[in-house]
Amino acid sequence: MKKRSLIYLISSLTVGHVWANTPSNLLDAEQTGTVLYHNATLLDPASEQQLKDGWLLTNAGRIIAMGQQHSAQPTLPIAEQHIDLNDQFVLPGLIDVHLHLTAGPHRVEMQGDTPILSMKGHSQITRYHALTTLASGITTAFSPAGEPAANFDYAQKQNSGQWIGPALIYAGYIFEPTPILGGAVYPKDEASWQAEIASQKAQGVQYIKLYTGLNKDEVAMGVHLAKSAGLKTVAHLDNVSWQYAAELGVDALTHALPTSAELLTGEHKTSYQEERQDPYNQRFIYRWFQHVDYDSEPMQQLFKTLAKQQTNIDLTMVVNELFYFAKELETRYPEQDMWVFHPQLRQHWRATMAAPSYNWTAEDFTLAQQQMSKVQQLFKRLYDAGVPLAIGTDSFTSGPFYLRELQLSQAAGLSNWQVLQLATINGARHLGLTDTGKLAVGFNADFIVMAANPLKSLDALKTINTVVQRGNVTQVADLKAQLSTLTDAVL
Repeated sequence: MKKRSLIYLISSLTVGHVWANTPSNLLDAEQTGTVLYHNATLLDPASEQQLKDGWLLTNAGRIIAMGQQHSAQPTLPIAEQHIDLNDQFVLPGLIDVHLHLTAGPHRVEMQGDTPILSMKGHSQITRYHALTTLASGITTAFSPAGEPAANFDYAQKQNSGQWIGPALIYAGYIFEPTPILGGAVYPKDEASWQAEIASQKAQGVQYIKLYTGLNKDEVAMGVHLAKSAGLKTVAHLDNVSWQYAAELGVDALTHALPTSAELLTGEHKTSYQEERQDPYNQRFIYRWFQHVDYDSEPMQQLFKTLAKQQTNIDLTMVVNELFYFAKELETRYPEQDMWVFHPQLRQHWRATMAAPSYNWTAEDFTLAQQQMSKVQQLFKRLYDAGVPLAIGTDSFTSGPFYLRELQLSQAAGLSNWQVLQLATINGARHLGLTDTGKLAVGFNADFIVMAANPLKSLDALKTINTVVQRGNVTQVADLKAQLSTLTDAVL
């Protein structure tokens, strides 16, 4: 008896769970292919339910039953395969609603005598980031911009099981005057816009991405033409106000950079407009927050409109923090945490994040860092107003940036349950998914297993060891082991 107990203990410590099979003569036809996960605490943010000694029964990528094992109900369902989770914690798969999974590293290429920014992707880099994103617990993601063909190729291969990674919903090239190879298009007239939208739709995009360089008329045309084509719109706007876009019916807005002067009032508006005369001055990234008054009429009207329209928003507060603390990234994101980045990006990502602040003074950084509280206040004002929010990273891989976004949301005043709702069920609603984001019968078997309880500390997400996606079980250690085969990409 002691020997058996020792073998079980060793197995639990090294593998994390024990596999068992039910003899085929005990199975009926409906039980073929079933997998029972048991001896775990089930955490469902959508219902704020914590179920100790819980179990999940899955088949064909779906949750088909769930319950709790206790003295009144000691018997577990019969299943073809049993997985003992050894008293760990189960959470629905995380959702990143702003992930540029198929993009390549930012670099400059020459077109004739003209230097052009390029974000062209590479299949090995994409596969690397898909593995590290899945290892971070992300089972579903939204790419709000990227090469349509690359996104389509990834989605096809992921759906067929050729590539491992998060399920992907995606937009295509951004509509933007600034040329970006592998990233942007700028049609010259309405007919050309229609043709580009039709081309992107044929490559599986569900959203059209509208960007900062567009004027009001172009944003309005983009929303109208996208709707006419049966597509949604996601917008990263600057001079065009969020208020204007929301009234047009834009489906989603992204980034904590609603930096339109139209949302300011009085001397603050005048001063800010003067600062924006210099197109190379990137200090607006923090100065808008110095000027804004969330109790002003324009901002109060914005909160009401966004809530009424139910405009989806991912603020990616982590991006503001990366900009404001650009000189401290080596300590905030040490090299050992950067295994999530492909080596081609790992060398240069800090320099890329520091580019907007290349001419900032020490005082600029101090002032910028002081604005993080205003960024978080914006988040909380939106949340309290009933505006639908979800979690995004604006990165190539979710990794530590996803956890940091959760921590910033918590620090803004949310409970752990509320933060986990943003990461799961809110992400699913953001993307219009009705069978994802919950531990519930009929939902996709997308969930993560971790050694610690995220209700006590969000750092528990660092203990993820198993990811189940559409019923397919992968060990985080196995995902990491595959990375070495994908490091030799030549751009």
